[in-house]
Amino acid sequence: MKKLIVLIALFLALGCSNDSENGKTITPILIAQGSNSNYPNMISPQNFVIKSQTDWNNLLQNFDAYTIVNVIKETEIDFTKFQVIAVFYQKQSNSSSSIDITKIVENATHITVKVENLKLGITQDVAQPFHIVKIPKSSKSVVFQ
Repeated sequence: MKKLIVLIALFLALGCSNDSENGKTITPILIAQGSNSNYPNMISPQNFVIKSQTDWNNLLQNFDAYTIVNVIKETEIDFTKFQVIAVFYQKQSNSSSSIDITKIVENATHITVKVENLKLGITQDVAQPFHIVKIPKSSKSVVFQ
């Protein structure tokens, strides 16, 4: 009986986890989400970690004026406090598809960014879905899933 109790206690102890093992969820601040229709300047599908205003300005050059004025909520970022996470999906033959940053978790060694496609569209035009957020500045590496 004693062995059974010890086994159950061991099972429960190993089955439980805490935030230090799994990491802390980071709530990102939305900068922009939508579709870039600036066809000649579309970005190849990729993920960015932007840590300087210069790199941020270079990325903004890929957007048309409408997107910069009406979709992007911030063009000046305080990079002493924040870093930008930007994800770009492949060019789509519709503008109603999405790419979505669904979760950001920081653990002891790195930051994990989970990226999904929550919407697949049906309209007939060419666009590139993107999602851009800012999170607190960190020296940890960023891993995209």
